Amino acid sequence: YAPRRSFAALGEDPDWLDWFVPVAIVCLVGAAAHFLTRHLIFNHETPLIKEQLQSLNEEQRQRHLSDLAQAWEKGWLMVMAGTFSSLVLVSGILWLLARFVFTSEVGYRSLLVVKGYASLLIAAEWAMRTLLTLAWQTPVVQTGPGALVPETMVRSFAGQTLLAISFFDLWQAVVLGLGLAVVARVPVRKAVFAVLALWLFYVMGLGMLGSLALAAGTGQGLPQ
Repeated sequence: YAPRRSFAALGEDPDWLDWFVPVAIVCLVGAAAHFLTRHLIFNHETPLIKEQLQSLNEEQRQRHLSDLAQAWEKGWLMVMAGTFSSLVLVSGILWLLARFVFTSEVGYRSLLVVKGYASLLIAAEWAMRTLLTLAWQTPVVQTGPGALVPETMVRSFAGQTLLAISFFDLWQAVVLGLGLAVVARVPVRKAVFAVLALWLFYVMGLGMLGSLALAAGTGQGLPQ
């Protein structure tokens, strides 16, 4: 897995297949993961989800059950929609970074390729999550420091932020920085630092929203 050499090898005029093929792989892995694990993740009879439902009022409980039923049926479509939405959004953010921060003339298509290639790490994460979910028979598998968050810390901003962190996402942010450095012809350190800074703000935003939802009693926050 050598992202800098791979991005450099794409040349100046990447083909649409250069971003579509890796994204299609991610979608297929995500859909397979959904069907293999939905009996644990979206089943209201599992102990963890039962415990969550008990902490909700009747209106919230019915809404949560409806969301679970919809995710059971259409989760694979949500995976595909989320993957392509992320492709478009993150590529756009990278283009803005390249164009207005690093003042580099780079095409949007090249950054689609960067994000598409980096997205393969999502497929690796889903594959690992699926194996661990089936092996441990649990709907929640942490791939970051959230696994070490104590119960007393879960409702705090720090706890929700740690729960939002995935080492695969961190890895993907580094790969995105490397790709940005190659296609925009900017120093690697600056590109990686810029992408990591944006990722950190994103994670902190998730932590803030999760902690506020828990404090207001309007949501479940991020799962432990």
